[in-house]
Amino acid sequence: MDEAEKALARERIAELEVEIRSKLSEKDLAADGDERSDGHHHPAEAATDAEARERQLRDVLRLRNQLERLERAHEAIDAGTYGVCQDCGAAIPEGRLRARPDAARCVSCQSAADRHR
Repeated sequence: MDEAEKALARERIAELEVEIRSKLSEKDLAADGDERSDGHHHPAEAATDAEARERQLRDVLRLRNQLERLERAHEAIDAGTYGVCQDCGAAIPEGRLRARPDAARCVSCQSAADRHR
């Protein structure tokens, strides 16, 4: 990967990080608003609120995981290993990196890792 490609990858990763941090801030604000509400006395409303909180928690965890993967991608660029599959050492295709800048595995190795989860 040449310097221009590294710069583009850094830029794309930074854009995604800003986007994710913004979404996390929105979720934090929404959670603060939920905590300040008077609460509901009807059991159905309480159940609906609990489901919404669970969904929000899942969303926050997913976003934090994405952010961690993007931070690792930044580290890989700095280490000179960005674009190299962490499992087999093959080059990760440029199209995959464009679609998933946080990709640490080639498609084949990622598929194998997903099957073993």
